[in-house]
Amino acid sequence: MSSSKKAKGGKQKAGKKGSKEPKLVEHPRARRSINMAKSYAGLGAFLFAGYSSWHAGSQFVDVATRALLWGMAAYLLVWALGVQVWRHLIIAEVRAAERRWRERSQPNPDQVAKLTQILEENGMPTGGTGAPRA
Repeated sequence: MSSSKKAKGGKQKAGKKGSKEPKLVEHPRARRSINMAKSYAGLGAFLFAGYSSWHAGSQFVDVATRALLWGMAAYLLVWALGVQVWRHLIIAEVRAAERRWRERSQPNPDQVAKLTQILEENGMPTGGTGAPRA
């Protein structure tokens, strides 16, 4: 019975549950930036189209229709562009953080040499885990 439910449309996205992928919705700077850009673009296009149509001598219904359509078009266009830009920025942020983590996690040869010397002077093992030398 459970296999018939899955076959009928109970599709599950593979690998999405518990995923550690960065999400655009959860990124505070991305969300705020996209929302601000959308609102300013929509309002700006609305005002520009309305002003242009009004001064061209169009009737009020035509002015309102053009202003609304241009405002919605600009809103959607800027939303799509903002999502694409922030996807690339988030990927770059993750790669930079990973690079910094890798650089920090690599042992410093000078520190390793100092610690090895100190351990040898105190009769401690320098390779692997083991009991101290007697």
